[in-house]
Amino acid sequence: MVSIQTSDRTLTLTWPDGVRGSFAAVWLRDQCACGECRHPRNGQRFLDTASIPSDIGIEEAALGGTDTVEVSFLGGELHTSSFSLESLRMASAGWAPARRRAVLWGACLEGRMPTAAFSGISTDELELRDWLCGAASMGVALLHGVPRHRGAVAEVAGLFAHVRETNYGRVFDVRAVVDPTNLADTALALAVHTDNPYRDPTPTLQLLHCLASSADGGDTILVDGFNAVERLRKEAPAMLDVLAARPIRFAFRDPACDLVAEFPIVSLNHRGEPVAVHFNNRSKVGPAATTHEVEAWYDAYRSFARLLTSPDLEVRLRLQPGDLIMFDNTRVLHGRTGFAAGGERLLQGCYAERDGLLSRLGVLERRFGAGPR
Repeated sequence: MVSIQTSDRTLTLTWPDGVRGSFAAVWLRDQCACGECRHPRNGQRFLDTASIPSDIGIEEAALGGTDTVEVSFLGGELHTSSFSLESLRMASAGWAPARRRAVLWGACLEGRMPTAAFSGISTDELELRDWLCGAASMGVALLHGVPRHRGAVAEVAGLFAHVRETNYGRVFDVRAVVDPTNLADTALALAVHTDNPYRDPTPTLQLLHCLASSADGGDTILVDGFNAVERLRKEAPAMLDVLAARPIRFAFRDPACDLVAEFPIVSLNHRGEPVAVHFNNRSKVGPAATTHEVEAWYDAYRSFARLLTSPDLEVRLRLQPGDLIMFDNTRVLHGRTGFAAGGERLLQGCYAERDGLLSRLGVLERRFGAGPR
């Protein structure tokens, strides 16, 4: 049985296995889910958090059966709240991260990449759940058998998210053209990079659908930026601190647009975990800082750039017509090998947002249970 201790301002619960959680009265009052404090259907809060008095305390707490605890508050309007012991135990461990745990990968991803058939995920929600679950944890997923018509890439995105339209359009072609405004529209090799780091917010998902692939070369290159961050943390933690501490400027300009944004190369959350990588040598303006700080930043940048070209962190694959690759644009860096101008290589792409993917996945997991981990 769970034991209960209270003070004027704190509730402490101790579970039979020794786990202990302490909860401030003000936090408990704010979490009340009764019909007076929250909407009964959507769960949104009626209670104005700022109205909770600063001297709120606990009058009494007692078990309500085997799975709840009832708490009566002192201070302000008298109120009693009921909390599930399971929810309080989970809260005592801290909130789970908002995004899925990242499964890091390198060259060993070959054979482990989440892969599905378009015919499956477009007709079977369980198959869609599994594919999205893999994409959420690995940051990348492959799809075979996507119909080879223009706009199909947006149809795939529409299964779980809204397409994000940019100055490149709702969908865009990636092919060699005569007078390119972007190096992506040439036959040149492209080093791995983040797309659109000059846009705030940066698109968090990119989908690329292969429509033609008869040219020699043009292999897709993928690198898990979070894995590179963790390797830099192990090899040179001070350099990681430098890249995470100082935003730099990215910019893109053509006759129709003028885009500028600032991000650090590596963004870390309060736990020190990587949540975004912005790396694009073509559109990088660089840091604005004193000479000493600039030199330290460039040293760190060189070290991270070298990691991103490490063969054991790199995956190469050749997309065949009908293949579609989807990746987290703020985690997975992508590039390509050069290709011969004599053949044809045509990809069509679009952008979407990770929150759409995670939302659709969450709904499917509520319906069918958790996907494969």
